[in-house]
Amino acid sequence: MAVFSPLTSRRSSRRVAGPTQQLIVFRLRNERFAMPIRAVQKVIPLGNIYGAPQGGGVGLTLYQDQELLVIDPEHRIFRGLPVQDSSQTPTQEPIDNTPSGQRYLLIVQSSQGKVVGLPIEEPPSLHRVPESAFSPLRSDYISEGNIRCVSALIIQNKDEPPLFLLNPDLVVQSQQALPPAFG
Repeated sequence: MAVFSPLTSRRSSRRVAGPTQQLIVFRLRNERFAMPIRAVQKVIPLGNIYGAPQGGGVGLTLYQDQELLVIDPEHRIFRGLPVQDSSQTPTQEPIDNTPSGQRYLLIVQSSQGKVVGLPIEEPPSLHRVPESAFSPLRSDYISEGNIRCVSALIIQNKDEPPLFLLNPDLVVQSQQALPPAFG
C-alpha cells in the first residue's frame, strides 16, 4: 500500500503537464527574449571585441583560439530603431554576485552550423516553458513591427509581458538577407 504524503502532492502539482521546451532568456532594451537551449552552445564573460563599428554591426572576438563573429543583437533584432547606448539603458539589478559592468557573450549556433556571439548586458536565465504557452506571431507584426528574427510569442502568465522567441537561423544569417530597416 502506497503512503500518501502532502509534500509529494504539493511537489507534483507544481510540475508542468505536457511537453515543454528549455529556453535561455535574456533582456534587450526593455523586452525579454528567449532562444532555444539547443541553439546556445555556451554563455561566457564578454572579452574584447575587435573591428566593431561604434553603435552596432558586427565585430570579431577570440574564442577558443579562433575568430568568432560577434553580432550586435540590438542592431540585428530592432528594425528601424536607433541603437541605444547601454550606459543610458535602464537595467535591473543583477540577481547574482557578478562584478558591476560585466557583460556576457551568448554563443549561438544555427541549424546549418554557423556560430556567432551575441553580447548581452546581464546574465541569462534558464526557463522550462510548456509548449502550450507558445503562439505564432501575427503576420502583420512580422512585416510591420519593429522587432525581427522572432518566430513566436511566449505567454506564460497574463500578468507578465510576453517573451519573444528568437529564431537562431534568422539571428545568425547575414544582415543582407533580413528585411530592410525602415527609415
